[in-house]
Amino acid sequence: MTDRLHHKVRVLVAENFDLIRIGLRALFKDHASVHLVAETGDIGNLFELMAEHRPDVALIDWQLSESVDAEHICKLTRLHPQTKVLAFSDCISEPINLLAFHSGASGIISKHHSSQVLLNAIHAIHAGKTWFNRDTAGPEQQQEQSSSDPQAEIRCNDNIWAHPKFSNCERRIAFLATQGLSAKEISIRLDITEKTVRNQLSAIYRKTGVKKQIELCLIASQFDLFK
Repeated sequence: MTDRLHHKVRVLVAENFDLIRIGLRALFKDHASVHLVAETGDIGNLFELMAEHRPDVALIDWQLSESVDAEHICKLTRLHPQTKVLAFSDCISEPINLLAFHSGASGIISKHHSSQVLLNAIHAIHAGKTWFNRDTAGPEQQQEQSSSDPQAEIRCNDNIWAHPKFSNCERRIAFLATQGLSAKEISIRLDITEKTVRNQLSAIYRKTGVKKQIELCLIASQFDLFK
């Protein structure tokens, strides 16, 4: 029994709604590869449970508290860097993707996805990958992006990533974009037009082989770009 548990992904669940917690408890009960070590619906004892159980993965409700949604995730990842955080949300948009990314979460998944997609996401981030919704194509495309190739989810391979050349302006814009700033905010920061920023971002996306800002963030993190 102990040996079997040793090979399972140890998961802590922090979910606001009782019915969802009950469903997750049933999903993880006697599961072959996932073991539920603790659960809570209260931000108040989340950190105590994290310190006690030190899970491999923490599945955290994005709306767990009334404070800024990313604050508790940022604190968790700082205090428990060994635990990968998977944010769990009713509604996912690119700004939420970016906020989750910069809070230190290893991924974010919609509560509307299937249980199998959730399990895939848990195993992916436990293996050191990332899991972010990059478009609205649905869970099938998300599954395709999280393949056995560690780099597949950021659409990066040796052919795309030879050594892309960036102008100084592109580097500045790319750096601010990877900090989560919008095109309008970047234009104000750099005192250039918003149209110029959007044109430069299009060139940056083309050179890096990505389509969205969240993908640019993931590439910058993986390859230490745009310093």
